[in-house]
Amino acid sequence: MNWAQLVYASVLVSFASFALANEECAPFNQEDTRIVDRGPVKSVAGPLAKFNPCHASVKLDTPTFFAKKRGDKPPLVIIAHGGGGLGNYERDFAKLMNQNGYATLIFDAFQMNGFTPFSDLLLFNMSNVGRQRMIYKATLGAYEWALKSDKVDTRKMFFQGLSNGASVSINMAASADPTNVRGVIAEGGPSAGIGFPDEIKVPLLLLYGSADNYGGLQKDDWMHLRGMPCAYNDYYPLAPPGFNQTCNRTANAADPMLSPQSWFEAAKAKGQDVRFELIEGGGHGMMFGEFTSSASKLPSGRMFYRAFGASAGTRNQLQKLVLEFLESKL
Repeated sequence: MNWAQLVYASVLVSFASFALANEECAPFNQEDTRIVDRGPVKSVAGPLAKFNPCHASVKLDTPTFFAKKRGDKPPLVIIAHGGGGLGNYERDFAKLMNQNGYATLIFDAFQMNGFTPFSDLLLFNMSNVGRQRMIYKATLGAYEWALKSDKVDTRKMFFQGLSNGASVSINMAASADPTNVRGVIAEGGPSAGIGFPDEIKVPLLLLYGSADNYGGLQKDDWMHLRGMPCAYNDYYPLAPPGFNQTCNRTANAADPMLSPQSWFEAAKAKGQDVRFELIEGGGHGMMFGEFTSSASKLPSGRMFYRAFGASAGTRNQLQKLVLEFLESKL
């Protein structure tokens, strides 16, 4: 083959690869995601955006050069972001995983649906239902896309999430195939939104900070004990069967839903593989930042309490706990 033929062949290969990659692209359609009023807050309606592997926020990272080698291909941790969008916490968690021999997949479900991450709309005016619907659909799509990857060990996959991403990850523990997924780590997940599932299929590690009052109405409105009225949940057909089907704004709306701790106790009593760790002194997103606590009044008039982070010793302890959990499931 001469030089001209070689160049032509290379162009054909590049074009074919580009065409193949773009077959998976799922660009945002404004009509797919509509903002709707839900009393004093907003939610979303419509089919919502599909996971778009071509989106600028999507990043599949392999382990760092000096990380422990865990086989011919690395295990994968799919990271579901919290209620503000893809931020420093998710990037720091991905870095920790990469340094310890795991590949990671991060993405921003809100950007895929046409929203600006960490905007007031998402942080203070969007309901957990609206946020979790978008995150869940993107996370499910990310999982289905990753299963086709030749860069990672698709028999050794994990999910991890913070806050609304934790609630989504808990639902993924009921949706994912245990032949592919080894475990799920969920930190600070509220039970309000699309609800928690009735049954899980893979081992689940629940992490809550004893000082986590994020989004609380009072200073002692602790996340792990928070059981909102069922009206704060919505039925979501994509999610696995759970109390979102029997405890939502159209079914038993006035009844209280299970708090995260109560849901854990019920799941444990049924013999499910679930572990609950209450981290003393930890706030919300406690794995990487120093502990801070604040309170403010929203334009609606209600108080908004929030405690973030943890002490250095607690952060180190928590990171060790997470790494040990992952290692035990390989």
